[in-house]
Amino acid sequence: MRFVLSLAAALPLALPAQQLTFVSGPASACSVVTVPESQPTAPGTVVLANAELLPIESTGRTLGQANDPTQPRVLVRHGVPRLELPDGGRVFRYRRAAGAFWGFLWLAADGTPRIVLERPGTGALLEDPFADRVAVAVDGRHLAVPELAGGLWLCRLDGGVFASTGRADRRAIAANREVIASSVMLGTTHLFCITDRDELLRCAFADGSTAADVSPPAVPRGFFRDELVLSRDGQRCVCLYGARDLQQFWLLTSAGGPQLLPPPPGRYEGPGYLPEGAGEPAMLLDAVGSRLFYIDSGVRDELHLLDLNGVLGDLQITENQLFQPYIGAHILPRFTGPKLLVAIGDPGQMDWFRVDLAPGGGTVDNLTQTGTLLPPFGSGQLAPSDAVDAGSALLVLEQSGPGVVARRIDLGTGAQTLVQGEVAGAPLVGSGFGGAVDVVLPSNAGDRLYRGALAQPFVAAPAGVLMDAPVHGPWGSALWVHLANGLGIVVYLLGDGTLVGGPIESGVAQVVLTAAGGVAVLGAAPRFLSVAGQVALPWPAGAVVLSGAGG
Repeated sequence: MRFVLSLAAALPLALPAQQLTFVSGPASACSVVTVPESQPTAPGTVVLANAELLPIESTGRTLGQANDPTQPRVLVRHGVPRLELPDGGRVFRYRRAAGAFWGFLWLAADGTPRIVLERPGTGALLEDPFADRVAVAVDGRHLAVPELAGGLWLCRLDGGVFASTGRADRRAIAANREVIASSVMLGTTHLFCITDRDELLRCAFADGSTAADVSPPAVPRGFFRDELVLSRDGQRCVCLYGARDLQQFWLLTSAGGPQLLPPPPGRYEGPGYLPEGAGEPAMLLDAVGSRLFYIDSGVRDELHLLDLNGVLGDLQITENQLFQPYIGAHILPRFTGPKLLVAIGDPGQMDWFRVDLAPGGGTVDNLTQTGTLLPPFGSGQLAPSDAVDAGSALLVLEQSGPGVVARRIDLGTGAQTLVQGEVAGAPLVGSGFGGAVDVVLPSNAGDRLYRGALAQPFVAAPAGVLMDAPVHGPWGSALWVHLANGLGIVVYLLGDGTLVGGPIESGVAQVVLTAAGGVAVLGAAPRFLSVAGQVALPWPAGAVVLSGAGG
């Protein structure tokens, strides 16, 4: 009883209109059901029946996005694919009634479910009417879905409807234009895309807005690269257009026409998004669109950083004065403010560098200094393979001999520290309702938990004790800590740093925190905990909670 009282005292009062939404049944004919959080044992309302939750793909996806909860990211949790939004909401793609209907289900951060777009299957075989990927706004408040027959649907993910349709969806681009699905990018007020007519279109989200052609002036044999790059604030977009090996960069904003950027016509690398590309973006804008990282592949890959405000010019990062010739390989580029952080060197032999533009010329600083300490820089000794952006720090996984180690890089100072000498699997990045989350790095010597935006080591479990991905709510976080045989406890980390342990039990499959502060534990003894107390959940065996912050 001490456990229930201690945790319940930390929970906030329940908020109105909170829902628990879960899925149960066979994968090819499942049901999505919702119940009020205030009455978790009440009979559920069926949202979808005889449905199948399908894989979902989004545009502009990079390797680092899966580990960054501040961006929309494609995940599969408990066998259920979803598009996870920064505020804790989710988007699921589905078909129901054996393909009679195909659509998209949105769950708000409070768990409320809503079908935002549904269309009948096409042809005698009732095939999917939609393109193979969607685009989601950088703030997670709009969804764009190209249709194979032509046109593009825009959906609201804020609970509102378009006055023109009375629904959450409207046609933003007419059906007589075929949209190239991989080109669609959504800011916060406008979308950008390319059509099969080689048009670059911009369309405002506001109801009644129509698409405008904002293409650069046509050139003989000119064409667009199919992928665009967008700033994190959603206000600036860059494209490549021109004849083969004579392409140029063009900048678009939410108003006005395209602006030609200074780099001369040449052969440049496109972004290279997943799933077709490597996901190591070869074009990247900083958060406010003031800097463009790009690669000139005319002779060999040369990395550049360009000031889009036209004040500080263009820095060739890998020029001979800064790097030894033929070094141009890079991995995991990202911006911290206007400064670029990127690993550069030969494959598997790199150092981490911080690149900045300044009035007196650009600076390139070797942060890890395992290779040449001063320019011209040579190959380093690091082999980074993955990274978790925790906010003010970066946790980097590196191959080291036969194993993997973890390094922490402070994004403000550039200071770096080896924090874990052995990592035994992919990072387990938590989920929440915005902002940095906790991370678990598995280890044969005992999993380790790194907390919050600082990514500081918080606790190391004994050897043989496993931690699942942590989840975050308004009062703190929780995670399932267990042995390989399934015996363990749910551990709650309160906002003041207090640890509260649940009862010893077996077979917990999922721990979920809601935006209102409730806790759902699914497994052998499914239950829901809130300020009102703890109740057993009468849900079917194998049910998975789709809403809330969940592992």
